[in-house]
Amino acid sequence: MKLNKLYIAFLMIAMSLVWGCSDYEDTVKPSPTKLEGCQGVYFPTSNKALFELEPNDAKEITLTVSRVAKTGSVEVPLTVETNTEDVFDVPAKVTFAAGETEASFKVTFPDAGEGVAYQLKIAVVGDEFVNPYGSAKSYVSTAISRVKWEKLDDPFIYVDGAFSALFGVSSYPMYVEVEEAKLEGSMRYRFKNAYDVPTGDADADGIFDGYPYNDPGDFDEANDYYTIIEISDPKGVSGDAVMVGHEIGVAWSDYGMISIGSLPDKPGKVKNGTITFAEGDLFFSMANYNDGAAYGSGAPTVIYTTKEAFIKANLKIEDYNAVEYEIVAGEVSEYWSKGLNDNWSQTIAKAVDADPENEASEYKDLYYLANLYTEDSGLGLAFYYPEGGKVLIPESQPTGMQVYGEDVFVSQSKDIKSTVVVTKKGVTEYTLGLKFHYEDGTVVGEFAELFYHAKSMPSYEVSDFVGSYVMTGEALLQNRDNANMEVEITEGTEANTLVITGIDVTDKVVATFDPATSLMSIAPQAVADVSYQGTFVDATFLTFDGQSESTTAKIDMKLNMGGQIVLAPATEAIGYLIYTADLGGYFDGFALIEFSPVEGSKAAATSSYVMSPEVQSAISWSEETPAQPGHNFKVQGKINPKSLNNEAVPVIF
Repeated sequence: MKLNKLYIAFLMIAMSLVWGCSDYEDTVKPSPTKLEGCQGVYFPTSNKALFELEPNDAKEITLTVSRVAKTGSVEVPLTVETNTEDVFDVPAKVTFAAGETEASFKVTFPDAGEGVAYQLKIAVVGDEFVNPYGSAKSYVSTAISRVKWEKLDDPFIYVDGAFSALFGVSSYPMYVEVEEAKLEGSMRYRFKNAYDVPTGDADADGIFDGYPYNDPGDFDEANDYYTIIEISDPKGVSGDAVMVGHEIGVAWSDYGMISIGSLPDKPGKVKNGTITFAEGDLFFSMANYNDGAAYGSGAPTVIYTTKEAFIKANLKIEDYNAVEYEIVAGEVSEYWSKGLNDNWSQTIAKAVDADPENEASEYKDLYYLANLYTEDSGLGLAFYYPEGGKVLIPESQPTGMQVYGEDVFVSQSKDIKSTVVVTKKGVTEYTLGLKFHYEDGTVVGEFAELFYHAKSMPSYEVSDFVGSYVMTGEALLQNRDNANMEVEITEGTEANTLVITGIDVTDKVVATFDPATSLMSIAPQAVADVSYQGTFVDATFLTFDGQSESTTAKIDMKLNMGGQIVLAPATEAIGYLIYTADLGGYFDGFALIEFSPVEGSKAAATSSYVMSPEVQSAISWSEETPAQPGHNFKVQGKINPKSLNNEAVPVIF
């Protein structure tokens, strides 16, 4: 009942409002209608809202207009609604040819100045052209800004790291003249002809005025090439940095024009007056090499905005032999040189950082092998190794050696990879790819030199000695060749025993293994009878202690870092003799024996039982006349810094 009364009350109020407005006239405006044949003209979103143009760019832009209709040709008038300082010349109309749904037109601005943002708004009006219900805009708003470059008084210092990916060259600093442009929300720098040929040597701070690896003719002097870097900070002191991909004006050999620039999503960083593109942030490509494939930079590229920043970040090491180092302790520390055909105990040391607050200090991750190739010369080998990173060996380090009367230097090889790995025994194995050369660049050898280091001596198991080897040794009998036998070492049937097969005049030789010392020992022992001139005679494996045969002394042998089984330092015996009591002489015998592993595996070797021409009763050997190892050097061509690094892999973006 109450609800009905409320309803009647509201109805009476509504009626009274109608009766009170008897002079009301309905003036509702009808909705616009789409004219039949309307072209449906609009400006697509592909038109840029801002055009930033270099001073040398053409003073024109191209805009696009579209239509929905597809039939017939039509001319569409353009209405200019905004034109800063009337700088823009806009065509009065744009024409769509029959069947076309998109047309372009040019806008010019011949009198536009630098450093000014000019606004432009163009519209299409008229029912025959614009669909009132269309969702796309019938106008376009844009702006142009001709970048205003201002030359800075002082140069930047540019340290290239992009070339190292393909050519493996060191990075050197070079001065670059700088212009800057202050943009809305960012700062832009550009360097003109950064990779030009230098006019001379580096200055007192080690800085060149061009790219030091370029020779006359390597750079295109007929044109200018700009390196442009944009920083996401209007003051240019922090944030991200992007290097615009560009040709640098350099073409080495037949590789074609070189281009460098930032890889997608890998901006550089700006901090403390330094622009840093980390390793892999930039790409490097050559037009005629591998179809112009891009390669990630092999080292950081660093740009210092002041010389003070460069000097602070680069307390340059002039002489690696004069740096203060601290010995890295280790029970294992051996160097194996293929260049010298020799190995020796060798200490390793790490540099004391003279610039610890500087992240880019040259003293960080610097290691040193003192007096490496010549004793007491004060000349060693320095190399950088950040843990988990790449090995970098500074160029042209003196060794103190002479080959064919010329001083020898070492640099990093481009073809032999330098690596650091830790073996399953906990030994750090350094492979140092070294190029040996004269001061003028003449190469005399290129080798993978090995250095082994471990804090403690690794322990071995009997199974570590199992494998295929070549046994060598010096002949103990007259007119006999030195030993060079393929042998096989297998585990014996009894615990901690080894069986060696393949030693001439024996069926097998049994050795024992001591887990406490990790040594393999070979004791004097009877071996199988030997067929000699139609009959069998006895044979005994005697050991040789350096002076005479022994029936008690053992040959103690160890595994070295190179996987060889060599004489242990405290061994009682250094070789063996195969003796026959029936004939009162020796069949065979060798001193200074060792076993070198062979690649792959082979079937177990067996003795051929081939007899010597005669049984000898006397030993003929002098410890004072061992064979001396010789070097593997020979004069070759000169170092070519423009040769490719075969290990570079292209990136895809």
